[in-house]
Amino acid sequence: MSKKILLDVKNLKLYFRTRSGSVQAVDDVSFRLEAGKTLAVVGESGCGKTSLAKAILRLLPRNISTYSGSIIFDGEDIMKYSDEKFRREIRWSNIAMVPQASMNSLNPVMRIEDQLIEPLLLHDRHMSKKKALDRVNEVFNIVGLPTDFLRRYPFELSGGMRQRATIAMALASNPKLVVLDEPSSALDLLTQANLMNVLKKIKHEFNTTFILITHDIGTASELADEIAVMYAGEMVEFSSADYFYTDAHHPYSRKLMASVPTLREDKELQFIPGQPPSLINPPQGCRYSARCEKRFEKCSMHPKTTELEHGAQVKCWLYDETGEVKHA
Repeated sequence: MSKKILLDVKNLKLYFRTRSGSVQAVDDVSFRLEAGKTLAVVGESGCGKTSLAKAILRLLPRNISTYSGSIIFDGEDIMKYSDEKFRREIRWSNIAMVPQASMNSLNPVMRIEDQLIEPLLLHDRHMSKKKALDRVNEVFNIVGLPTDFLRRYPFELSGGMRQRATIAMALASNPKLVVLDEPSSALDLLTQANLMNVLKKIKHEFNTTFILITHDIGTASELADEIAVMYAGEMVEFSSADYFYTDAHHPYSRKLMASVPTLREDKELQFIPGQPPSLINPPQGCRYSARCEKRFEKCSMHPKTTELEHGAQVKCWLYDETGEVKHA
């Protein structure tokens, strides 16, 4: 039985116009995500992870120069939707986002209850306030917060509690897809672990589909079914989590894995020398080649995406069109 594809992104591009030139924040990105699965998008800061999320949710600034490709969500190409239709039918109601540093985005002078109810009433004008409050109580229970906290103000909650409250806000409209942008950043390790346990519970009990954006590969392993590695605006590897954590393919992915400490083996942690290229004028060839230990002559040309035997995709000249390793 084939699995339902909830999100199918093809050749997505998002460029920003600046005085210095066009920033290629998301450059020709394609991937598919099954319903009920979690995709973790990993990579260094500035590689295009958050821009990818904003492109999917159409949270676009005024200075965009290119926004193209197709986003097939639940069988519909939502790139063809007008802004009004997208706002009414997709954003928050079917695709919700927990933004980066979201625990600081709550209105400090509004009670938590009012902030969670407001989007429900806006998106469903036939919903009564009582029904909205019942739903808010329900999602507070789901994220493990006492319902009497709904009457509190954000400053009366700890950082971890505020983060759970924003996740509850995203879940309130029962969306089919939730995008989490660095949900555990700025939290201590114990609070991070508790938050990941909450997300795992939501995923397994309610079959929620997540896109998890993080620079922490260790955190991603807690929740991810698929891993997408972003580098300089491009998706350089896409793989199941099982294969990725045992055998990452792209040289950049391997370096990321080598920088993560493990409990079961004593290894010397590695780092990636240099820094990512400018997205205003990226290299014509492989964008990682200047930092890559495996580079060779062909890396001066832009690499194609190769599909490997177990379904992984890698954008690297080390692999030929049959998926066999060359030069590695």
